[in-house]
Amino acid sequence: MQETPGNGRLPRRSVLAGAAVLGLSVAAAAAESMLSPTAATAETRYTLDGWRFCVNCFELFLVDFTVDQSLCPRTRGPHQAAGWTFRLTYNLSPAGTGEDAHTQSNWRHCYRCAALYWAPSTAQKCPAGGAHSYIHPGGYPRQFLLPHDIGEPAWTQHQWRFCFKCSAQFYNGYAYKGEYGLCPYDYIYGHSAAGHDFAIPVSAYT
Repeated sequence: MQETPGNGRLPRRSVLAGAAVLGLSVAAAAAESMLSPTAATAETRYTLDGWRFCVNCFELFLVDFTVDQSLCPRTRGPHQAAGWTFRLTYNLSPAGTGEDAHTQSNWRHCYRCAALYWAPSTAQKCPAGGAHSYIHPGGYPRQFLLPHDIGEPAWTQHQWRFCFKCSAQFYNGYAYKGEYGLCPYDYIYGHSAAGHDFAIPVSAYT
C-alpha cells in the first residue's frame, strides 16, 4: 500500500507498525530500568578489612580504631586472633538496605567488645555488660551485608553462624568436635547456631 499523495496521513499499516515498534521500545526501556542498578535505591557500598576469628570464643571480631577495646567472653581480656583475615561489605544506608535472597543486612560492629552481631535480635549479650552497641562517638553506623546459603565459593569460608543466645557471629566449623567456643549468655556453654550458613569473604590466607 502506498501513501495517497497530498492527504497528509500515514497509511494504516505504517501507523500500526510504528505503534508496535513504540510499544516494544517502551517495554524494553521499562525492562532496562528495572534491571539497571541506577534505577534502584541509591546505595553506596564499601569494604572493611581486618576481621578475625577469635581462637578462644570463636566469634568474628574486628581490629579497628573505633573500638574502645576488644573483649573476649572466655578470657575477659582482648580477643586472640587466629587464622585468616576477612573483609566485609557494608553501607551507611537505612537498616535493611542492600538485603536480598542471599544477603542479610543489619549486621553491626559492637564498639564495646569488637564482635559482629545481628542488631534486630532481642537476645543480645555483650561481654562488656548489657546489649551490644554500634553507636560510637566519632564512628560510623556501618551496616554489614553478609552473603549466606551459597556454599563456599573461592575466597570465602562458610560455616559461620548466628548465635541465638547472644546474637554474635561465630565459627561453627568445629561442631563435629563438639566445640562451639564460649557464649557470653552464661559463660559456661558454647554458642548455639541458628538460621543461615554465612560465607564470609576472605582477604588473606595467613
